[in-house]
Amino acid sequence: MDNSPLISVIIPMYNTAGFIERTVKSVLTQTYGKLEVVIVDDGSTDDGAKLVALLQEADPRVKYIHQNNQGVSTARNTAMENASGEYLAFLDSDDLWEPHKLEKQIRRIQTTGMEACYCGYRMFCGDEMGRAFPERYYEGKILPQVIMEKVSVWTSTIVIKKSIVTNNNLTFRPGLNWSEDMEFFCKLMYICNFCCVRETLALYRQRPDSLSVLPDRTPEIVLWKEFMAWLDSFPEQAGCSKKKIHQAVQRYKIPSIAVFCTYQLLISGEGTGQDFLSKVPPRLVSQYRPSFSSTGLKLWIKKLLILYRYGYKSKL
Repeated sequence: MDNSPLISVIIPMYNTAGFIERTVKSVLTQTYGKLEVVIVDDGSTDDGAKLVALLQEADPRVKYIHQNNQGVSTARNTAMENASGEYLAFLDSDDLWEPHKLEKQIRRIQTTGMEACYCGYRMFCGDEMGRAFPERYYEGKILPQVIMEKVSVWTSTIVIKKSIVTNNNLTFRPGLNWSEDMEFFCKLMYICNFCCVRETLALYRQRPDSLSVLPDRTPEIVLWKEFMAWLDSFPEQAGCSKKKIHQAVQRYKIPSIAVFCTYQLLISGEGTGQDFLSKVPPRLVSQYRPSFSSTGLKLWIKKLLILYRYGYKSKL
């Protein structure tokens, strides 16, 4: 008798007919076969539903749920509510997995006794492969390292025990236009221990249209402040002090967002750094101190360019 745990793969879908078939097949061809694929169609207007129907006919492990358009967070929540597995794995509808991903992650979870696992990933656009992430791996309570951008953990790399989610009443918050998954996974990283497979087992698709879009990340500052309020209301967890997390958010994360947004406005031609400085205290840019990572170094250079642009004697 197979005692392997069932994994529910959560896939929100919205107008990704050009990608969904290959994405789902990358799940169905996993060497770990005890799984179900829960696809929630968030009101798509393309042919994605027809393609999923064909996949269902060929493999009964595929579940399809349709809902009116409510956003990716609600779609993920609906999928989790309808998941039967002991573990949840997350995959965006245009991304891909390597064949051994789930097998290696479940094996690592069983070896370490930890409740969740992430792996490495590589960005790609069309036929062009980009960089692999993360540069370094950590295990245990990894939230401080994630906040400081010492390690990059992406949604489609994560496998987690479902009971951790349900017992703590965790859901994706609807209505967010940026970092809709950040809050959810940061809460998980505070609550439970993460192990990792130090291999590139997931592919993160970057579409040409998304590469030209400059996101407004200013709401993310509010999101981090709300996360800290949640943190203060939650019981202290062993191995991850609230004080350390507060310091990482206040001294690194929020200033790093200020640098990113100010620099993007400067180079976009759609505004100036002063536009952003009207929304947040200017001291945030000057407070930024880099982490020891390539991301931290790039932000440090951007900060210096901003300071040069406005002059060291300005209000920055």
